[in-house]
Amino acid sequence: MVMRRVIPVFLFLALLALPTNQSNAQLGFAAGLNFESISDIETSGLQGTYESASGYHAGLFVDFGAGPIGLRVGAFYRELGEFDISLSGLQQTVDVSSLDFPIDLRFAVIPTPVIKPYLTAGPVFSIPRSSDEEYDESLEDVTVAGNIGFGLEINAGGLKLLPEFRYVVGVTPFVKNEFTLGGRTFVAEKNDQRSNSAMLRLGILF
Repeated sequence: MVMRRVIPVFLFLALLALPTNQSNAQLGFAAGLNFESISDIETSGLQGTYESASGYHAGLFVDFGAGPIGLRVGAFYRELGEFDISLSGLQQTVDVSSLDFPIDLRFAVIPTPVIKPYLTAGPVFSIPRSSDEEYDESLEDVTVAGNIGFGLEINAGGLKLLPEFRYVVGVTPFVKNEFTLGGRTFVAEKNDQRSNSAMLRLGILF
């Protein structure tokens, strides 16, 4: 639990401390909707399922580089939504949110003077949590995912608009091997549960 408190503060302060006055470094804000799916989990020969959910996300990022390849580092709050869980006769609804820290490489694709398409790819480090204390203790302290995306940089007066579509694929498990729901403790037969997300986002570069 201490790690969950320390890591986001450290990373967010590091993001704000980045030298945005450097040449070709710009601060941005982005927000949008996300559509979540968590893979099923097997425990004691029984299979647990998670219904899909939807939520929203918002945060800050710093964009480096004006050439064909750039770097983007961000800090986002993501509300994954409420998940209905069915496991061994247990029915429970839990809410999940996370602090996300994406590190993206950005690749320009056939730019024009007004619209500049680009691709993004890179890791996302997340700190999941839930207001349900039992389930919160069952979540991993830090999860890792990979994301790919497509976006447009649109010059609109003094601002740059960045509509994006992103898909995030979980790489590390979302919950611990042993977890508790509804006062019952379960042990996963194989800890391969992952969280995946499709995101629609609009960013603004200042």
